[in-house]
Amino acid sequence: MINLLRLRAACLCAWLARVCVFTLFLRPCCPTVIACAAAIEGEPPSGFVGGSQVHVCQRLSGTVYYATLFDTYGRLPVYSAFLYKYRAPKEPRGEGVDRSWKYEPQLADRQADSNMAELTEAVRKDAAVLRSQAVVAEEAGRRTHVKVLLNAANMQGSRGSRSATYTVTNALAVPRPFYHLWKVGLKGVLGRLKGQCQAADLHLVSGAVRSPRREEKWLPAKGKGRAAMPLLLWAAFCCGGRASEALLGHARGSGSLTVSGLTLGPYETKNMPVAQLEEVLISRMGRSRLHIFKDGCAPPT
Repeated sequence: MINLLRLRAACLCAWLARVCVFTLFLRPCCPTVIACAAAIEGEPPSGFVGGSQVHVCQRLSGTVYYATLFDTYGRLPVYSAFLYKYRAPKEPRGEGVDRSWKYEPQLADRQADSNMAELTEAVRKDAAVLRSQAVVAEEAGRRTHVKVLLNAANMQGSRGSRSATYTVTNALAVPRPFYHLWKVGLKGVLGRLKGQCQAADLHLVSGAVRSPRREEKWLPAKGKGRAAMPLLLWAAFCCGGRASEALLGHARGSGSLTVSGLTLGPYETKNMPVAQLEEVLISRMGRSRLHIFKDGCAPPT
């Protein structure tokens, strides 16, 4: 009888971990899962959090779909962590996606609802929202820049999870030429890993690195509600310790960037092991250490 109860408890904990998506990432969002730590493998990304950064549980209509570490000073995401083709338990796949832009009320008001909400014209003029989020950046530079979703809608498995990606806390602006090269790079990594992952969950963490403040570029150049433009974009992939890979891109159209012995030309992207990406991020972000996946996505022992 005791063994049966233990088995039921373990199954419940495993189900809760899956519900919260955060088997590797989202413990800050799911206190219930913390209590079931024995059922959770891995840890969330570590070493990234700075003074102006906050965790956001990306919740739409009461359902948490993924997690974001958001920089309220630069008004851009540091990373979004998610499962490939995720949909919540018992959630229908649905069709299409709601592409209306959303924002996080809780970043403007700590007492506000924790669900993302529609970005209306009235919200765009709210002083508290303008201070915390890039609610005008998607209107600026449309001819020269594209909004990139770190957790892209086409990587999600239900109408709800796809719609939850269209929030300003998951988006940033990059030049159009770089955007096309970045898409090609992501597609290549996914094509290689999907065959190796088999039935294992494919975990992704996708992020951005800002320029030093004295070199910062903003969109629009002046005004409230603007966003810092990323210097680097990166993505790391891990599936159950079976396979992993990372992609790094230089989101500037001139000059080259050398970091940790790696040189990137204008708009150049490079594939690399996750461990090498971590070295680049440590150097560029000025950290003593950081980890995207526990043990570098090594196979479980």
